[in-house]
Parts: sequence; structure tokens; C-alpha cells
Amino acid sequence: MFLPRLQERLKACGLSDEEAALWLDLQSRETFARRYLRDRDGNPWRVRAYQRQSLESRALRKVHCDGRDVGKTSEIEIIACWAMVACPDTEMLIATQTENHLFPLMSRIARRFETIPEFAPSLVEMRRSPSWFLRFSNGFALWGRIAGPRGINFQGMHVHWQIVDEAQEMTETAWGELYQALNGSGRRWVYGVPNGLRNTFYRMTQMANAEQYNWPSSLNPEFTPEKDAELALLYGGRAAPGYIHRVLGQHGSPMHAVFSLDDYLQCVDPALPAREFVVQEGDAFDAPADIPHGDYYLGCDLGYARDPSEFVVYQHLPPHLVCALRVRLEGVNYARQQQIIESLDAAYDFRGIGIDCGNNGRAVAHQLMARGAAWCEKIRAIEFGATLALDPLPDGSRPRRRAKEFMTELIQRRLADRTLVLPHSPDREQQYASHTYAVNAAGQIIYEKGSDHIIDADRCAVFRHYLDTVDAPDAAPGPGIRIGAF
Repeated sequence: MFLPRLQERLKACGLSDEEAALWLDLQSRETFARRYLRDRDGNPWRVRAYQRQSLESRALRKVHCDGRDVGKTSEIEIIACWAMVACPDTEMLIATQTENHLFPLMSRIARRFETIPEFAPSLVEMRRSPSWFLRFSNGFALWGRIAGPRGINFQGMHVHWQIVDEAQEMTETAWGELYQALNGSGRRWVYGVPNGLRNTFYRMTQMANAEQYNWPSSLNPEFTPEKDAELALLYGGRAAPGYIHRVLGQHGSPMHAVFSLDDYLQCVDPALPAREFVVQEGDAFDAPADIPHGDYYLGCDLGYARDPSEFVVYQHLPPHLVCALRVRLEGVNYARQQQIIESLDAAYDFRGIGIDCGNNGRAVAHQLMARGAAWCEKIRAIEFGATLALDPLPDGSRPRRRAKEFMTELIQRRLADRTLVLPHSPDREQQYASHTYAVNAAGQIIYEKGSDHIIDADRCAVFRHYLDTVDAPDAAPGPGIRIGAF
């Protein structure tokens, strides 16, 4: 009885039947989404029970601390469409730290506005570069921006609504700029998957004045026991940090960032060509031609089946190491990986090659070294779990360092000294932003399992360069080392 009376009152205010129906739809975002949006199967979008309260929220501050694949992106997509209709003459900012997170989200939203017949006529301007910007005939404006070095891309902005996705990766300096970009009485909705860092995102999940949500991955109707078992195996058990963070959506034990993302971004040279290639099984690969003469080093993290392989090439231009090439191999067998290394060596004539000699890398390294003494000189098969013997101390003792920690420290030093020069690479940036570690009861550093294949290749390349140049006059001070038995 209430709805017909409300419709009559709206008509008495001068609204047509269509306008009255639209107004009523706007009062419920669930109804709005069901009317205008379609799911991946082409059916009207349907809310899951656990999503309803968050979707209908009118809170000024809201924080999601969730597992993966629970519908956060769908909610952001719906809210952006709803705000375009319901919030004329306002501005919304969708913010992420890295391009890898922003681009797919903004692409989905832009596709909605371009393809939904009721929305498309209102879109009067759309730019994708240098940042996303959509302007509509009713005065609503939607921005999509990554933080940039120290959050500079948020400077000068003044919006009515902020939506922050993958908030766990935002740097502290980026948060500082983002806070200043929200108008008084504006909304800030934050979505993230915990990574164990006690950063601004963690503190926001403790704020009493914000609506708090925790959606574990198991809430997704498509989450099966088989999927759960697969994820538990991937992350090293249900008590492992990766499982606690990405499946349960909980902070777990404190973790620490391996790299300073601000330092990393300061080492990115936008003018440096990003020579990146993806090779899949059966693809042809030709190494770049006309390589300038110089000292080049190759780092290899080898994988197969589910894990990719990453090859990175660095040129030594004292005092800098400059990234010259990245090759990602997906599903490529060991023999083909060996051929690609040989092809790259024919083009670059490497001074040194570092290979992560896990089960996959060890076989390829041995095959290459069996080809002759020159390959034995170039290749160092590096066991990440081994120890490195440093130069003797005055008392004759010989301290030892764990290999992976020492290689990581080499990268950290170069990032801090700005002697690592990197091209703009969303994949590499995302991995450096999310790489974390914990310290166990024995005081040992434990790096979280996850997507760090580019970092491992970088570790191998930088370490191989160190072994080749540690005694050179321009080399940074550091202990002499020898690799322990593998």
C-alpha cells in the first residue's frame, strides 16, 4: 500500500511515471543494479545476501577488510554507476596505488557507461590518459588515478566521494595526499585485502567511526572445498600468512614491507623504454637485435606449469644498473627456456648469468654449464636457502649470511641510493608494493609466498652483478663473499 501512495505523491510533484520509477529505483541500490546491470551470463545482477548491507550503506566512512573474490569490484562498479545518476554536480575519485589495479576496474566501469542504453547518452567526455576522467551531462565527474610517487597524482584534487581499492598497498605518503583531496563532509570508502602490514589501512580497520566489513572468500557461493584445499596448498597451509590474508581476510601476525615503494618509484624512469615480452608455449621468440655494446647481466627465476618464468636483463652503466629487458614465460618447458637463454646470450653476450636453482633452475643451469667452460664462467646457480660465507673477521671467524636476505639487501641499497634504473612496469611495481616478510621465533626473516617472480629474477641479476664487480673501484663497499655448497 505504501509504494502506490508514494508513486502518487511523486506524480503530484510533477514527475512522470518513468521519472517516478527511476526515483524509486535510486532509493535501493540493489533495485538499481538489478534494473540496469547484467552479470557475466547476461542476467539481471543479483545481490548476494552478505553484500546487501554494504551495498545499501550511506556511511561517510566505510572499510572493507576482505579475502579475494568476494565481490568488492562489483560493489564499486555499482556505486559508481549509481552515483552518476543520483549525485549530479559532484565528483568521485577511484584511487589505487598501482596501475595493475586501476586499469581493469576503470575499464569495467567505463564499459558500463558506454554500453548501457540509459547511461550512454549522458557520457559527454571520457579520457584514459594521462589519467581516467569521465564527465556526464548532469555535472557528475568520475576520476580514476593511481597514487604516483609520494601521492603526487592526488594533489590539487577536491572531490565529494573517494573510493580506494587495494588499499593495503597505499603508501603512507599517498594517504597523506589522499586525505587532503576529500571535501568536508565527503565520503571515503576503502576496500582492501590485508597483507599483515600495520599501516594506514590496518589502522582504518580499527576505526570506531567507520562501518567495518570482513568478507572471507568462503562467502562466495562458488568457493568449494576443492578451491579451499588448493589455496591452502598454494600458501603453505591454513595457518600461513597468505591464507590468513587472502582467504580469511584477516590481518594475522604483523608483517613488514620488504621494499620502500617510495624509493622504488623514485628509481622509475618514465623515459626508459619498457621492453617487455610474454612468451607462451609454442610462441616464437627472437632476441632484440642491434644491442649496444656494454656489460649485461641476466637474472632468471624459472618456473613451469602454474608458475611463470621471469628473465630480466640489466646493463651496468656505473654506478647504475639499468633494466634493459624483461621476458615472461608462461607454460614453457625447460628445454625451450634453455634455448631462450642461449638466444639472449647470443644477443647480449652476458658478463654474468644468475639462475635461481630451485628444482627447475638447477636442471637448466646444469644443462647450460655442460656446454663448455665459457658457460661455467658466466652462470651462477643460486640456492636461495643457502648461506654465503663473508670475508674473515679479525678474529679469524667467517660470518655467514642467508643468500635470499643478502640479495634482497643489495636491491634495497640500490633503491635507496637511486642506482637502480627501472622502466615503468605495472607488473613489477605491483610485486614490489606487495612483497612482505615476517620474523620467526629464531630471528630469521621469512618472506611471504606470493607473486614475486620478477623480484626473484631481479635478485639473481643484481647478485650476479655484485659477484662480478665487488672488487671493482666503482663498486659499493661491502663484504667479499663466496657461495656455500648447494
